[in-house]
Amino acid sequence: MKAKAQSPALTQASLVSAAGRKAKRVQRKLHEAEAELHTANEILVEAVPAHDKESIDAALEQNAAAKEKVHDAAEELEVVNELLSAGDETAADEPSASKGKTGQGLKSLIPHLNRKPAAAQ
Repeated sequence: MKAKAQSPALTQASLVSAAGRKAKRVQRKLHEAEAELHTANEILVEAVPAHDKESIDAALEQNAAAKEKVHDAAEELEVVNELLSAGDETAADEPSASKGKTGQGLKSLIPHLNRKPAAAQ
């Protein structure tokens, strides 16, 4: 009987690291969106009284691009929250007395790798 190929074990540290990388991307997207909105608003302050349709249209396009970045950032924050929750669950699964110092090496991980996630039960 062939054993299933297992994906690498996800540790609390790897989950938190992935969440941190995603959070930095979210922050960058939000800063870009903020800059786009600022520029669009500056354009609108001058373009609306002057009835400059071309500038108003350009500002509206910038607003739409900023809205898309904010939407993407919100979706990525959901992933960050899921990663952090999974990291919390991983930490809760560790035996508190030994904290991985059982002396059993990889053998001590086997029960954790074979355990099914609570959602799948």
